Amino acid sequence: MSTSSRNSGSDKSGCQKKRIIWEVQHSDGTSKMKRVSFSEPALSNDAFDCDDDMRRAETFSLCKKDMKNRKKCSYEEEDEAEEDDDEFDDEERRKKALKYPRSIFLIIATEFCERFSFCGLRTILSLYLRNILLFHENKATVIYHVFIMMCYFVPVVGAILADSCLGRFRTILYFSIIYTVGNVVMCLAATPPVGLEPITFTMIGLTLIATGTGGIKPCVAAFGGDQFKLPQQEVLLKQFFAIFYFTINFGGFVGMILTPILRKAVTCFGDDTCYSLGFGFPAALMIVSLSLFIVGKPLYRIKFPKQNIIVRFTSCMVYAICTKIRTKEKDPTRHWLSYAEKKFDAKLICDMKNVLAILYLFFPLPIFWSLFDQQGSRWTFQASRMNGEVFGYQIMPDQIQVVNPAIVLLLIPLFNKGIYPCLTNCHILVSPLQRMVAGGFIAGLAFVCSGVLEYELEQTYPMLPSKGEAFINFVNTLPCNLTLINEQGVNQLLTEEDMVTIKKNPVNNCTIRDFQIIAPRQCGDISLATSMHAMSIPLQEYEVRTVLIGVRENRLLAWLADIEDLKKTLSGKPKLRLNFIRSSQDFQDEVTITVENGLELTDVVFVPSEPVGLSAYLELLPGKYTLYVTYGESKVRAYEREIILELGGVYSLVLREYNAEITFGKLYAMTPPNTIHMFWIIPQYIFLSVAEVMFAISGLEFSFTQAPKSMKTVTMAAWYFSVACGNLLVIIITQAQFFKNQANEFFLFAALIFLDMVVFAWMSADYQCVAIESDDSSMTYSHAEPDENYPLLGLPSREAVLP
Repeated sequence: MSTSSRNSGSDKSGCQKKRIIWEVQHSDGTSKMKRVSFSEPALSNDAFDCDDDMRRAETFSLCKKDMKNRKKCSYEEEDEAEEDDDEFDDEERRKKALKYPRSIFLIIATEFCERFSFCGLRTILSLYLRNILLFHENKATVIYHVFIMMCYFVPVVGAILADSCLGRFRTILYFSIIYTVGNVVMCLAATPPVGLEPITFTMIGLTLIATGTGGIKPCVAAFGGDQFKLPQQEVLLKQFFAIFYFTINFGGFVGMILTPILRKAVTCFGDDTCYSLGFGFPAALMIVSLSLFIVGKPLYRIKFPKQNIIVRFTSCMVYAICTKIRTKEKDPTRHWLSYAEKKFDAKLICDMKNVLAILYLFFPLPIFWSLFDQQGSRWTFQASRMNGEVFGYQIMPDQIQVVNPAIVLLLIPLFNKGIYPCLTNCHILVSPLQRMVAGGFIAGLAFVCSGVLEYELEQTYPMLPSKGEAFINFVNTLPCNLTLINEQGVNQLLTEEDMVTIKKNPVNNCTIRDFQIIAPRQCGDISLATSMHAMSIPLQEYEVRTVLIGVRENRLLAWLADIEDLKKTLSGKPKLRLNFIRSSQDFQDEVTITVENGLELTDVVFVPSEPVGLSAYLELLPGKYTLYVTYGESKVRAYEREIILELGGVYSLVLREYNAEITFGKLYAMTPPNTIHMFWIIPQYIFLSVAEVMFAISGLEFSFTQAPKSMKTVTMAAWYFSVACGNLLVIIITQAQFFKNQANEFFLFAALIFLDMVVFAWMSADYQCVAIESDDSSMTYSHAEPDENYPLLGLPSREAVLP
């Protein structure tokens, strides 16, 4: 082995140009020359511990490995002469000549189908859990967030498998199969004729889907990046990340629009919705996605890991820590990983320093994701308490989520072609880290907006009993004023055909409250034989009870209705309860109450023969309805009227029969409808969408370009892991219930992100960006050109670029 040197040349940046020549001699007598050119700063950069000795050590290590494979190798290092500048000109020409890899289009199409499937399923999932599987809203919310958390915890497993043994292609393939099976199971669980136990198989399906989407999540973007040759296609790589993120949002946008329509517009299996179709279409798209990915295999540039980098990474850390502890004379200026130099090669240690620097910056990121992922929970709940009517069309609360991907689709080209170039010319927000900090602050503004909006919405919320209290509603169906006397002797006037709510009712466990109701003998056209009625009402804290006052055989009577549920629905749809009072004992005909709007299925309520008949709350679409009453088998309408149900309202319709005629009918708004329009939620979506473009896309680019080649998937898995931690933070804060009103919780998240971004800006100020590496030898390639010279060391000049 020999070395030779000549007078070194320098490139335009003042760096010396060096070349390592590598000769491999095979057992059959043939040999092959490989050479690597790189720029080295004239002044050494000790911070990275990457000098000539390290390069020689790495070369000897690789040579030794080849000798184990019965190959002979030698190595020569020489400086490049200035006349080699023509080679750099050729390199520039090659950089311009390389075109977009054809495989990228298949990868983008695959990701579009996958995002359509996932976002569509996620959009209708919470309603399915509550309305079909009949989970309580709180339980459905917990299941939903656990599912999302799983989707972002599993990427760690996928990353380890991809970088250690399977490679990115096989990892995507295997987890996509699991993903597809999960979608099929979800579809079958939602199809009653199949006969599967719905809750059990839904949980199995969600587990498989979370495993599948989580496993491929850190690999797809990195696999797409593998199709490019660096640094020749550095510009195309950056364009790919923008296109890739555009595809994610466009697929999610279309899925969030079409999947709820499929679920709602089609009726199947005797229900007014068709969740089997809502889950079946995403399952079909996953089959298409898997097929496209498999078809493109001959076009892919596939890399296979040559060594278990995760094991080496962990072993190196443990060895360095143990060695440092055992070392008696410690150098305070020496990096702790440098203590592993005796056992591990210098390039691994150098790469680990870069990875740890990146992971260090990931610690503040979960706060951002805790804000971002509340679009599907808190913000949807907020929208359900707003009015979405636009020119006669009702925007449903779950549909408002479409605003985010729609805005992002518009902002991506606007930022890439307009805003970022202008900011770069002004030397503002040049680096990805700077853009991430700005995006975090903008996300905080979004939650300030949501907090202010929540304060306004609280004026429209129902007044519900607090701890130690209960409410009583008294509904007077008679055509005269009544007097209500409580147990303390205090009188309360009940005007004719009106409702009065008594709120101050202290309750300790179960409390009995006594009331007397007094009416005049002649109540309108009714002559009362008994004009006084006494009753006892059992109350428990947080309860709302309703008393219906009427007559029965000319006697004043009152009936206690079922416990009221005055909370607005999660979907924002209005609720309606029907109450029917029989005043004539001889009237025993079957009563049918029909509610229809001419568009959806008709709701029919059969009233029993008891003096008072009550229906459960009906959740209906907002709009105008025709309500009519028929007796027995007759189709003649004994009573008919129109009612208008507005978004978010809780209504109670009280009907009273007297001598076989409906003499009283009134619709009471137990909870006022939504009066603030849903358009007022759009400003916070705009802020959060801008934050997403600046934070997520920049973070995706930063994660891929700054990570060493052999550890890119792991770095991106850590990025997704921060998303999972953000969801966990939402659950913790929600369950802790620091505040009684939601507005203060929104302001808490805004304060957290503002403080978090200050910390993140301070942490990132000392980070030195690493130049993009050429393809290195930590991965082997298939479907690559046979004459391609792969860099052995892949160590470009590491000139610091401050963020």
